[in-house]
Amino acid sequence: MTLDRRFVPQRDLERTGFTAHLHGMAGEVPGLLAIAFCDEEGEIIDYHTYLDPFDTKLLGAVLGVLLSTVQREGPRLSAGGIRELVLLTDRYLVFARRTAAEYFLAGLMAPDAVLGKLLEALDRLEARLLGEAGI
Repeated sequence: MTLDRRFVPQRDLERTGFTAHLHGMAGEVPGLLAIAFCDEEGEIIDYHTYLDPFDTKLLGAVLGVLLSTVQREGPRLSAGGIRELVLLTDRYLVFARRTAAEYFLAGLMAPDAVLGKLLEALDRLEARLLGEAGI
């Protein structure tokens, strides 16, 4: 997996109305390596990545399964539903955020990235993406 933010691999999806919004997120959040807008099944609608596109699609699929599993088990774990997951490993910060209409955002960051900056930027990105989708 390439982690060089100076190189963006060839896109394997057509650009959509979401592309510029996802690209803008990379400028707002230092250390962001990949961000994907996914449907409820983990299929990528659009993305911006400094990784191989396949790795970004795999990230979305895996986080979609994880988010669905935690959401399903959430009532047993807490009083409300799970909207956001943030996992910190020794190599990465991995996140997933459920949005409206069964869509979610999934991403990967450097482990030393500022979580607060990410969460604020996700709020803005979510509003732009849902506005673009007319939701």
